[in-house]
Amino acid sequence: MASVWLVLVVPWIHMFALIKEVEVTSCAKVHTLASELPVGSPISVSCSIKDGCPLTKHTDKWHVEWKLNQHFLPRNLSYQESNGTHGVRIPSYMDTSADIACCVCGEKSCQIVGGVSVNLGYPPAVPQNLSCVLNVSKSIRMLCQWDPGQEAANILIRYTLHSSIKRSIPESVFQYVLPPGVHSHWIQRSDISLTSEMEFHVTAVSALGNSTSARLLLHPLKSAKFNPPEIQRVEAHTFGCLKYSWFFEQPQQWLKMTFSVELRLKTVENQLDKELVFHSNTSTVDKIQVCGLLHGTNYSTKMRVRYSSGPWSEWSEWTANTTRIKAPTGHLHTWLKIQDNNETAQLYWKPSPLFRANGWNISYVVESQGPMKTLCVTQESFCSFILIKRFRKIYLRATNAAGSSNHTEVSVYQTKGLDAVSTFSVRPHSETSLLITWERLVSSLVTGYVLEWRSLIEKDAALLSFALMDKNNLSTVVTGIKPYMPYEISIYPKYVAGIGPPLSVTAYSSEKAPSMAPELKNWEFHHSQVKLNWDEIPLEQRNGIIQRYTVYFWDDRGNVQVEETNQTHVWMNVKPKSTYKGIVAVHTMGGSFNGSVTILKHENIDGIEMVFIVIPACIVLSFLMIITGFTCFSKNDRLKMCVWPIIPDPANSSIKRWTSTESLQGMPPFKEDKDPVLVYLSHYSLLDLSDKEQCKSDYVKENLWSHDSGSHVVGHDSLQAFSSYNSEQNRDSIPYATVVFGGPYQSQPAPPPVYLRSESTQPLLGVEDPGSPPPYENMPCRGRISEVNHFTTVAQDSTENEENEAILKDFPMLRSLEFRVTDHI
Repeated sequence: MASVWLVLVVPWIHMFALIKEVEVTSCAKVHTLASELPVGSPISVSCSIKDGCPLTKHTDKWHVEWKLNQHFLPRNLSYQESNGTHGVRIPSYMDTSADIACCVCGEKSCQIVGGVSVNLGYPPAVPQNLSCVLNVSKSIRMLCQWDPGQEAANILIRYTLHSSIKRSIPESVFQYVLPPGVHSHWIQRSDISLTSEMEFHVTAVSALGNSTSARLLLHPLKSAKFNPPEIQRVEAHTFGCLKYSWFFEQPQQWLKMTFSVELRLKTVENQLDKELVFHSNTSTVDKIQVCGLLHGTNYSTKMRVRYSSGPWSEWSEWTANTTRIKAPTGHLHTWLKIQDNNETAQLYWKPSPLFRANGWNISYVVESQGPMKTLCVTQESFCSFILIKRFRKIYLRATNAAGSSNHTEVSVYQTKGLDAVSTFSVRPHSETSLLITWERLVSSLVTGYVLEWRSLIEKDAALLSFALMDKNNLSTVVTGIKPYMPYEISIYPKYVAGIGPPLSVTAYSSEKAPSMAPELKNWEFHHSQVKLNWDEIPLEQRNGIIQRYTVYFWDDRGNVQVEETNQTHVWMNVKPKSTYKGIVAVHTMGGSFNGSVTILKHENIDGIEMVFIVIPACIVLSFLMIITGFTCFSKNDRLKMCVWPIIPDPANSSIKRWTSTESLQGMPPFKEDKDPVLVYLSHYSLLDLSDKEQCKSDYVKENLWSHDSGSHVVGHDSLQAFSSYNSEQNRDSIPYATVVFGGPYQSQPAPPPVYLRSESTQPLLGVEDPGSPPPYENMPCRGRISEVNHFTTVAQDSTENEENEAILKDFPMLRSLEFRVTDHI
């Protein structure tokens, strides 16, 4: 329901407000005498209140006030003209626009009942640079145009072009009214006289005033701009001259008057520093001849024309032709460079100001005299050859199809014992040139200087340039330098007897920031520092002379180190087991370039830390070795007894001597306290064989020798102890010999012992040569084993005793076992 009320009420409210506004605006009429005035003029506006105005109908307390651009004007500027008419006058208003409103005011408020807008400005400017040009390219008509000057945006200006033909009866006058904002007009052929002089002027009219341009008097044909001419043919009929034939294309072929002609010539190979310009006055029926050209040179020519003082036509197309050739004239400038080995020479040359090639396909010949020899023939401006000491003179000449030039002698200079230029500076002169200055040498033998320059990036030998300088010339400007490229500039002083060594510098005509920056490739950690290394950037990427490097180095905690250096390495402080990042920035006079971020990790122990660890360890180890050595020497006897005991030589020993106290020195102590017993090294066995085993050879060879159960009782007291010691202390020893008994020691008589061969590797007793012991063989079995003599001192016959003595003599150890049986019985 509420929405329905809104739909019905809102339109009524708007309609009521519109009715009230119409009633208010119909209360008065506001007008002014001029809505456009010059700036600074006074403004007068009147307001007539109508009878029955709702604002004045029910009250007598009302008055009129004025607003200028939404601001109330002072009351002293308003006045009442008559009953119901009120006016206001604003003196000398300087702005370009004014909005003036009439307000009817009551006791509480003011209501605008009407208003007017006034535009103020300046009179139109005088038109300038009036020009009229006759165009005969397609149809004959004339274009007149002018410069209107500054125009006000809110002031309407109309232009009128006036033309008249002089010396006509009656005088013809034409006016062309143009739309606002148009500043040119095409005059048709019917209003133009090609043979009479005409006058032109332009007037500008606006509400603020008018102005007139200066009058222009001209001959229409003299103002004509013609089509570009066409060069029909070029002839080379004489040396150094070219003859041109030309004409106009349609529709200008009817023109037969004399024209001003301008020709511009240039060589196809750009041998000239600037174009050649020639002027001539001719018509289309005449030919133009240009002389003073180089012989045998291919020239390109373009042409333009005009009539009298009129505008020039556009340029024609380029047309090429070649002058007649003849032999080259003039001489060449030469520069001979001798290598360090004084054998290889490089000769450079260039045309002198007086040299003329006079043709094309020029070649150069380098010759020697004494002996006469052709060193090289080339079309380049340099050549290399082997310089022989016997060459007295070297000559250079230029040749073409018509002949050869005069010989130019090449000076061969010596370079030893002469001084170089002391001061030499190179500064940029422009983006493509260098200013080079040097100091004059004091020596009176100096005849001049040789200045050479070459690109360090382009290594071609043909790219070397040089200039021969007078001795009084101490500066020059070298042009043709490529920006951002390094050049090597060298200067040589020339003496009467030779040429001095060069002084060289590297220079740039202009610099900018490098195209790349070095990267951190190799780094070396040294305890608390790291050495950061990088490679120099390539020469073609530098774009200038490197002034310095800046290294930014920071860790993961944000601690930043900044170092500047002129070298390709720098030292930075680091902490162990930390991660670092680094950037290298390279700077030239033209700018800087930053490299990429490199991550470094300091984890391993470096050499210094290793030294700090190894040196204390070596010192401690040395002390241990000293203490160990001192202990070894102080405890020599005990160590000697434990480590290397004294072992008697069985060949020079007997069991009787082993019991002495001297033989016990150096022996390890016994595990148990026992009575002293015989000490031996090679133990032996005493065997008691049965009757059945005493003649078995296998038993004697194997069983008896491998059996190591200790010694049998010789005398049950002493032999028992001996056997016990043998079994405990020498279980792993190899038996040296085995004593075989036929039966118990108590049984008598004892037959001689049977000889058994020992398998021990120890030399046999009593043998002079231990390496080849005498062969021992077992005794043949004679009867029962019980019949073999035992070790006894029982009296026997002399024959038997002598036999026993002979046996014991061969075995000293068996002699030690000799005892008397009767003592143990």
